[in-house]
Amino acid sequence: MSLSDSYPSIDSLSPRQVSAFLRRKGWKSQAFPNPDLLVFLSPDDDGASIVLPASEAFADYPAKLRGCLRSLSFIYDIDVLELVHQIAYWDRDVLKIRLESPLQAEQLLPLDYASQMIAKYRDFIAFAAATEAAPRKFYAKLTRSGLEFAKQCMFGHTFIGSFGLTIECPLTLEAELPIPDAPQPRPFQRAVTERIATGYNDMVHAMEADDPEIIVRNHSAGFSGNMCELLNDIYTISAGRSISNRMIWSPELRPPKHLISLDKPFRLNDRSYRILKAASEALHTVDEPEEDKGIVGRITRLQSDKPPVASDEFEIASRTIVVLWEIEKRQPLRMHIELPLEQYRQACDAHKNGRKISIFGKPKKDGRFWRLKEHHSFKII
Repeated sequence: MSLSDSYPSIDSLSPRQVSAFLRRKGWKSQAFPNPDLLVFLSPDDDGASIVLPASEAFADYPAKLRGCLRSLSFIYDIDVLELVHQIAYWDRDVLKIRLESPLQAEQLLPLDYASQMIAKYRDFIAFAAATEAAPRKFYAKLTRSGLEFAKQCMFGHTFIGSFGLTIECPLTLEAELPIPDAPQPRPFQRAVTERIATGYNDMVHAMEADDPEIIVRNHSAGFSGNMCELLNDIYTISAGRSISNRMIWSPELRPPKHLISLDKPFRLNDRSYRILKAASEALHTVDEPEEDKGIVGRITRLQSDKPPVASDEFEIASRTIVVLWEIEKRQPLRMHIELPLEQYRQACDAHKNGRKISIFGKPKKDGRFWRLKEHHSFKII
């Protein structure tokens, strides 16, 4: 078996990446008469050198690259796979997600399920960033900062064994520090991935103690209500498939000591679902700001527990509409609003005619739904 068969990610390494790795390790670039070769001298001044073709286009590049990696693996006493990771992912943290199907015959995943999974994890990362930027127990919708952070992350290579995917979170790191061996500054992106790892760590402890309050008490540093809810959504749509998550840190920036050992997979299962659900419900009880919000949007649903044909009964019925609240530069939010009889009739006409409504009130989270309290100034627009 060849090296590339054992470590297929080797094929993606470029001379630029290998050269950058050597410079970070203190190797000195050496001028060489043949411009097609890159030569580096050992930082230990022991006569050791690394020679690599300057371009992947050269026919001998794959063989020379493998020879270079074998030498570096021996010099630094690390496995080739770890070495490849240090070269390719030096400036990013990687979240690895593995799916294992209970059906041995399942060789492919339904496309709809795969797309939902990716979308849920995208939101999970985005809410982690939003919470890190402005810690709160729960957010009504994704913030702009959360969405922008998610846009910076990348869908990485899938990996062999069951179904797997990676989400890469680039870090703003210095390729060459001005002072040798100086610590890298901790960028915002690392704070986000540390929050995710802290939340997973809290989840494990909460499962061991059967106490969701462990997650709730540490929401300022770990999972928010949104993050708990999304992990449960991911587990629910997986329909019995086993899901494990693992954080692989950038080799150039060590995490805090209490997170260093968190390189084992964290599994989502029935127990985690129960714990996360309880934590999510507790965190969702947070009050939103008390100022009134202007709600503008189309009615997507009308609900009454009595038919409108019997007026006496209809006057005392419970009447609710659902409005798709059009929040500027954010995804719309479904707002449940209880209305008095006359306003409900107007809402029925607006829905029938495709008109929008405008109303002011205080949005409150109630379980899984948002409801508008103390509302006023209802009108059709």
